[in-house]
Amino acid sequence: MIKGVGTDIIEIGRFKALMDRHPKRFLQRLFTEKERNYCSKFKDSERHFTGRFSAKEAVAKALGCGFGASLSYQDISIENNELGKPIVTFSEEAKKRFDQPKIEVSLSHCQEFATATAIWF
Repeated sequence: MIKGVGTDIIEIGRFKALMDRHPKRFLQRLFTEKERNYCSKFKDSERHFTGRFSAKEAVAKALGCGFGASLSYQDISIENNELGKPIVTFSEEAKKRFDQPKIEVSLSHCQEFATATAIWF
C-alpha cells in the first residue's frame, strides 16, 4: 500500500547561485556529511547537490509534512547503495516519528534541472 508520493524539480543554476553566496553554511545546513562528501567529489557538484536536495523535498512531500517542526534537512540523507541506486536513510528521530518509513526514490538531472520522485510504502 502506498502511503504517500512526492515529486520535486529545481533549476540547477538557481541552486548554484545560492551555493556560491554562502557555500559552507548553506551546504552544512541542507546536507549530511556523507552527502557533502559524495557530491563534492564531482567536478559539477552543483548538479549532484541539486539532485539530492530535490530528492529530500520529494521525500518530505511524500511524508506529507514538508520541512519544519517535524522534519529537518538533516533528518534525511540521500545516499547510494553498492550499485549506485539512490536510497533514503533517516535519522533515528525521524525513524521514530514516522514509524520506520520505507521510501523509494528516483532522481535525475540534465544541464538545467534536477528532479526527484519519492514513494512512501
